[in-house]
Amino acid sequence: MMNRAIALEIVGGLSEPSKMPCHSFSIPARHCLTGQKLRDIEGSICSKCYALKGRYGFPNVQHALERRFEALNNPQWVSAMAWLLNNVERSGFFRWHDSGDLQSVEHLSRIVEVCNLTPNVKHWLPTREFGIVGNFIRGGGVIPENLTIRFSALMFDGEPPITAARNLGVQVSSASKENFTCPASKQGNKCGDCRACWDKSHFNISYKKH
Repeated sequence: MMNRAIALEIVGGLSEPSKMPCHSFSIPARHCLTGQKLRDIEGSICSKCYALKGRYGFPNVQHALERRFEALNNPQWVSAMAWLLNNVERSGFFRWHDSGDLQSVEHLSRIVEVCNLTPNVKHWLPTREFGIVGNFIRGGGVIPENLTIRFSALMFDGEPPITAARNLGVQVSSASKENFTCPASKQGNKCGDCRACWDKSHFNISYKKH
């Protein structure tokens, strides 16, 4: 039988980003497929990756991230994640990957399974793995109504992939020093009452460069 301790052991634990109103699931940023290619490109958002500095660099945090990465292949991962979100996450919201990104179509498929098993939770998944999402959808995959996928821009002050997102029925986000819409920087770097990232009616969210 599933319980909190067993579920957390299976998935490797959940993260608690200070900005978020909810728990998240994170894996090491060094495993990002597209991110590691962008890391050395000046002006790219990944070149300033927050998940490669600060508290994310602490040995205990890195150990936890790696533990979650290794847990992705556990056959009980979907059921354990769903149990945690249905029984532990009281906010009604969940963010995927405050660190890291999609690894494969199978990875996305398993996240979708979790979303389908947690209909009372609103999920937000930012990603730069546009090809993985496209392959999932073109292969017959369906994005649940309670999952908002946002294609993240590659460059600061650059346009997000709006056409690709519209063609696939997903949303986008970008980052700018001045032209930002996210209110977090004006309210202690926290979401506060804002839940726009989880809301599909907000097609483009622009974050402040940090």
